[in-house]
Amino acid sequence: MSVYDSLKAVWKKLGIKGQVVNYSSKELWVLETESGQPVARKLLPGYKTTPSIDVDGFKRVDGVAIDGHRQWWKFYDFSTVEIFDFKNSLLVSAITKVAVDEIHFGQVSYRNEKWGEPIRAIIDVRRDKKRNIVEYCINSIGWVKFDTAFKMTCYHEIANARPVFPSGGKPYIRTRRDDKIINNLSSKG
Repeated sequence: MSVYDSLKAVWKKLGIKGQVVNYSSKELWVLETESGQPVARKLLPGYKTTPSIDVDGFKRVDGVAIDGHRQWWKFYDFSTVEIFDFKNSLLVSAITKVAVDEIHFGQVSYRNEKWGEPIRAIIDVRRDKKRNIVEYCINSIGWVKFDTAFKMTCYHEIANARPVFPSGGKPYIRTRRDDKIINNLSSKG
């Protein structure tokens, strides 16, 4: 048994599944094989695949190449693939992806149905008189208190937030690290 196969067995026991998060403006085909036959469904812009179903591959609906490949990009089960607009193409953030042909997965059943769930993100904060954050505005939900936002962050239900557990301090929420300053919680509210 290869190292990958033994790790895959551990990931399956832990329930860790592959997921695609579509931050781009393009529709994608996403492929799941849990139901037996490979099934491709459309993932709209601003949506992510359902965390309870393992997704194994993705490609553009319009047939335009991603990183020079027009067919399926396969990725490891535990990965979360994030796809962004970048100039006139798409930028893919993934630990590892492999270009494969259509026949790699067998007979793929294409379902012309929209699939997934909206990406949730913290879009604003409310502060008290001491400038401490007391509430978070989450798109598609509204305003929630810290405890709710922190729990959702720990369960990876909020795309742009990460929990922080400082030694000797109170846990808090920060935005995910990236090059943009404007999306940081410190610049909101």
